[in-house]
Amino acid sequence: MWSVQGVDGVPAVVEVERPPVGAGEILLEVVAAGVNRADLLQVAGHYPPPAGAPQTLGLEAAGTVVEVGPGVDPVWLGRAAVALVEGGAQAQFCVAHADLALPLPVSGRLNGYVAGAALLEAAVTAWHNLVDCGFPADSGAGRAMLIHGGSGAVGTVAVQLAKALGATVGTTAGEPDRCHKLILLGADAAADYHDPDGLLRMKQELTAGRGFDLILDVAGAGGLETNLELLAPSGILNIIGLQKGRHAQLDLGQVLSKSARIQGSTIRGLDVASKVRLVRAVGTHVWPLVQAQRIRPVIAHTLAFSKAKRAHKYLAKATARPLGKIVLFTEA
Repeated sequence: MWSVQGVDGVPAVVEVERPPVGAGEILLEVVAAGVNRADLLQVAGHYPPPAGAPQTLGLEAAGTVVEVGPGVDPVWLGRAAVALVEGGAQAQFCVAHADLALPLPVSGRLNGYVAGAALLEAAVTAWHNLVDCGFPADSGAGRAMLIHGGSGAVGTVAVQLAKALGATVGTTAGEPDRCHKLILLGADAAADYHDPDGLLRMKQELTAGRGFDLILDVAGAGGLETNLELLAPSGILNIIGLQKGRHAQLDLGQVLSKSARIQGSTIRGLDVASKVRLVRAVGTHVWPLVQAQRIRPVIAHTLAFSKAKRAHKYLAKATARPLGKIVLFTEA
């Protein structure tokens, strides 16, 4: 079968053996798969797949179930589904744990396979950081949340999810036009992350100067000092990316004075049981919001799998980055 893997530092379509299906697993004939920053890092050699995971890229695959392993209900056969995987999504066939699969989301007239590939990993990441590592879903009302990188694949979902949870939502992006689009997506305010004064004005506007109860950050070291200033007393800073570096000096006095909590997370590093719980939470809480069109997939580009190299170039841009998710699909 064909698959997309990193070859000499670039993504390429190569021939590999079709993966066997084990106990508790399903085999998807893939129609669409998302492209994530983790794919870029893996191709560059900075983020190897976990032990036992395939070298094939991709963390979420949408397609039709064509085979089930021992212990899996045969009712899965022939179903259209989307699954969270540790790797292997960008291929003709993809193996996934059955408990990490969901029916395709219903999102207006958007193709369900594309919607599933655009949403699952981002929704799992957003739910994990806003709810599991943040505040219970029924306590979001009245909270102030700041979503950095709101125009990215995770950011566009996190902005909408935070609003659906009842929070007051601020967000950041790198260009005025993108900030405007995030307001249209539901954010209460948006600021250019290049402008520290603009961030402080947003803090004052949305929280009367108190600060944000939760900050979802993709910058890492480069944004740490500013984030501490933006954080409310007893606030939570969740770091999910290191786009501006991994090493920083930290004013522990500010952390202590605010009783702040700083933590990091990656979905790929979680154990299977934790991922199962997250996927089920997304199916229970997020998929109905998608069907009600309170959360909409934001698709930057849809490209054929043979154009994976182009997709990586789009995602790696320093400026004019994609707004939302890039999805690869199988050509008819």
